[in-house]
Amino acid sequence: MYIKLDGFILGLSNGGACMAACAPVLLPYLLGEGKGIASNYWITGQFLLGRLWGYLLFALLAWMVNTAVLRESEMWNLIIGVAYVLFAALLIFYGFLKKEDSGCQNSCNRKMYQQLTTLRPALFPVTAGFVTGLNFCPPILLAFTGAAAQSSLIMSLLYFFSFFLGTSALFILLPLIGISNRFAVIRIIGKMAAGIIGFYYLYSGSIMLLRGIAKL
Repeated sequence: MYIKLDGFILGLSNGGACMAACAPVLLPYLLGEGKGIASNYWITGQFLLGRLWGYLLFALLAWMVNTAVLRESEMWNLIIGVAYVLFAALLIFYGFLKKEDSGCQNSCNRKMYQQLTTLRPALFPVTAGFVTGLNFCPPILLAFTGAAAQSSLIMSLLYFFSFFLGTSALFILLPLIGISNRFAVIRIIGKMAAGIIGFYYLYSGSIMLLRGIAKL
């Protein structure tokens, strides 16, 4: 299967922060079910499937933006460059400067868990994954821009699918560990990794921005 490497690396750099932030939604459900590791992996898989649906919806919206706005625009490099620079700066701020919980972390809070647990238990994992996937945090905004810059709907879907694979890498550990302060460490490391990858997108966006300005 063809994987978009830049989308995968962006997702991987944010995987730790996403896993640590979304664990408070999923772990209480896993612990409450009180089942074995195999069942926990099944539930986690449903949660990730919901996230994938959310990401693919973003990919569809990104392709629609490309078709309606960017494809025929002579300022393509300028528009994408500005978006990359802006969202990369937000990602760097999120990774290195913002101390309190924000962005992806706010999408995975106790209030949301309480609301989602009113659903039928069978619907909870997929619905929780879908809702937490639809979150406008800096990594998602960068991924949306990357998907909008693709040449076709298939490529936009592949970009977000690659992003999903990267963010999901650490979720394989979730059924094996309990609630502890280890999530604070994972969150810090994940945010730092996100900040570092933000510099790459800041550089890429600056190059595209300069190319767009040169064509004016």
